[in-house]
Amino acid sequence: MIIATVVFIVSIQSANANENKFDEFSQKFNKFFNCFKKHIGNEIEETKEFQIKKWKEAKDQHKKTLNIVQHKLTGFFSDFPDPKGDN
Repeated sequence: MIIATVVFIVSIQSANANENKFDEFSQKFNKFFNCFKKHIGNEIEETKEFQIKKWKEAKDQHKKTLNIVQHKLTGFFSDFPDPKGDN
């Protein structure tokens, strides 16, 4: 972190000496910042898509599990006699 700070300070001081270098430095910084911002935006979109996919899969799995449990319970309770009597 200290090395990065020193490199940043040294690059700023050389930019202060010449306005053209400062413009060049600011363009490079803006280009880097835009690429970084684009990358973060892409990561956010991928994360949202992943979450939607996983929630759908979990919802489908929950439905399957619920159907299995209902089927098993229906079979279990069908063995009991009818409380009103068999007709």
